[in-house]
Amino acid sequence: MKKFGIFLIVLAAIGAGVYFTAPSLESIVQTVVHKYGSQVTGTEVNLGGFKLSLLKGEVEINNLTVANPKNYTQPNIMSVGRVAVKVNLKSVLSDTIVVENVEIEKPEITYELLSLTQNNLSQLLDNIKKNTASGSKAEEPAAEPAENTAEPEVKDGKKVVIDHLLVSGGNINLAASIAGHSASASVPLPTIEMKDIGREKNKNGAGVAETLSAILQKIFSTAYETVVNSKLADMKNAAEESLNNVVEGIKEKSGLKKLFGFGE
Repeated sequence: MKKFGIFLIVLAAIGAGVYFTAPSLESIVQTVVHKYGSQVTGTEVNLGGFKLSLLKGEVEINNLTVANPKNYTQPNIMSVGRVAVKVNLKSVLSDTIVVENVEIEKPEITYELLSLTQNNLSQLLDNIKKNTASGSKAEEPAAEPAENTAEPEVKDGKKVVIDHLLVSGGNINLAASIAGHSASASVPLPTIEMKDIGREKNKNGAGVAETLSAILQKIFSTAYETVVNSKLADMKNAAEESLNNVVEGIKEKSGLKKLFGFGE
């Protein structure tokens, strides 16, 4: 009977641990996605839904969006319907959070031309490099107003390790409108796989912003390289050629007809 009583106490302790760990885990994920994501990219990063399986330590993020930089017409540079995350629950309350697996399913990336020399992928990559270049400063979120002091917090000393990350089923869409000429095309995003993220420089993990920066840089640099080596780059050349034709037409009297769409 005594042993049975001890067993019940142990079960109660485990149950209490899971209960108090759950909100902590949810807070960490929400903070990492929104606050640190926005901090790293320089644009708004949001998630639409969040599901948590307590006993398995599994998190499902729904409708994740990364907003486009300013001046672009499309609202988002990337949207993801589902991100599955498997966390080692024992690590949540330690200095290093161990994420065993991350699966980013079917991301939709928009490649948009602002001009012949400006595009959103290059600009976002520049933002990420600039915002994480200072190292330790990138780990310190800007001070929040007093009314937000109850917002979930990831302490500066918290480290993150991701054992395995897989990005699959993605697609890249072109959005371009130059000199009144629009172009559209799409190409698959190659499968991306990363291992031991955060262990490269430190076996105990890397900072939250640094880890997130490494993931986003990999995704967007892969997307950019795919654009350069695919028919999307051809669409850019076609738009450039159309603009050159318009400019040349201005030099001729008949160019005014071409510019404004009149017949010969």
